[in-house]
Amino acid sequence: MSRSFFNTALMCCAFFVSFGAQAQESLMDEDFTVHAVVTGGFTSGGDTLVEVEFDDGDDDELKAGGAYFFGFGAEFESADRKMAVQLSANYHFDSIDAENGEASFERYPIEVIIFGQGERNRFGVGLTAHLSPTAELKMDGFGRDAINFDTAFGLVLEYNYLIGSSLWVGARYTMIDYKKQNAFNKVSVDGNHIGLMVHFRI
Repeated sequence: MSRSFFNTALMCCAFFVSFGAQAQESLMDEDFTVHAVVTGGFTSGGDTLVEVEFDDGDDDELKAGGAYFFGFGAEFESADRKMAVQLSANYHFDSIDAENGEASFERYPIEVIIFGQGERNRFGVGLTAHLSPTAELKMDGFGRDAINFDTAFGLVLEYNYLIGSSLWVGARYTMIDYKKQNAFNKVSVDGNHIGLMVHFRI
């Protein structure tokens, strides 16, 4: 990985550690709860990065907004349960496999989402930073080609419904663009997507 990736990751980690410390300090005057959170989801949307045609005539597309989302983090919940702040580190990826090659798109989202909560429903808005977004194509006889996008920042809107006492399920919409600029060209890809999400509080 490049030095710029580690520098960006370090800055993002420092930001979220600082944010978490401030959130905890603001709640020190009252009771609060901290939960560990495991997140999973499936997303869809965005521009087409790669279109693959198979030998049988079928085809498939690799989208900038897909597809599988996994992560973990912490959630700070206020004593009256009307507000929660969720911090998480995640892995977001999609891939296509064919007999003569494969294509993939992966990135590492770091997120902070603030939720306003009711008894069973909550609505959240937050920021996401996608570290090291990389689109890769490998084809037999042609070798490997990859686009390493710059770190991307976006907005997250999310709705959750509480099942039982620990499982939040719902939907989200993420607005984000992936960009790559050098001396020769400039690439911009729409990564906006919708998703079905699950958050399990431990």
